[in-house]
Amino acid sequence: MNQEVEPEKRGPGDRPRDQIPCSFVVFATIVMLFAIAYFLRYTGGFRWDVYDASGILAGLPSAPSAHEAEATASGGAAAKAPALDPAALGREQYQANCAACHQPNGQGMAGQFPPVAGSEWVSGDPRVLTAILIGGLQGPVTVAGAEYNGMMPAWKTVLTDEKIAAILTFLRQSWGNHASAIDEEAVRAVRAECGSHSGPWKVDELGSLSGAKAEKKDQ
Repeated sequence: MNQEVEPEKRGPGDRPRDQIPCSFVVFATIVMLFAIAYFLRYTGGFRWDVYDASGILAGLPSAPSAHEAEATASGGAAAKAPALDPAALGREQYQANCAACHQPNGQGMAGQFPPVAGSEWVSGDPRVLTAILIGGLQGPVTVAGAEYNGMMPAWKTVLTDEKIAAILTFLRQSWGNHASAIDEEAVRAVRAECGSHSGPWKVDELGSLSGAKAEKKDQ
């Protein structure tokens, strides 16, 4: 004979066991709102060319691949790949480290990341541009008539002098820029000169760096 189970008695202040605590709901809502804000901030505006890794859709200047291994005459084993030429290395490194902000087409993102195509900073003093890539840049800066106020990270501990030189040369000779190339030796010299500088550069400090070059020429 089945025995009926009496329903559990609850007092006036008792909460049902299956009810989610209010504090958890508040916490989960805050986390969700933060995640949505972060997602919207770093999606690149859902632009189709933000993650165009090949650069073809954005019209990025093409360069021959230098990663194809040569087969040996004996057994067809892969030989050591030849060194990348500066143009190919610069394009590769720009895509890997810079294109997410400055975009594969070099146009940047309005109000967030300045363009490198048609930028007076890219085509200007090579020492200043080199110092920016090595040490980073923080604070307000005017590029192509528009003001930006963000922070560019320092790449001195991430990229070698060879890669920095290749990126700088690629920037100065792409998307209508027609400035001179920057070699590895020039990057090494700027690194040695500015290695003691702490923190990212500010625009007024870069002006002093450019002025120091002019003073040396006059002497």
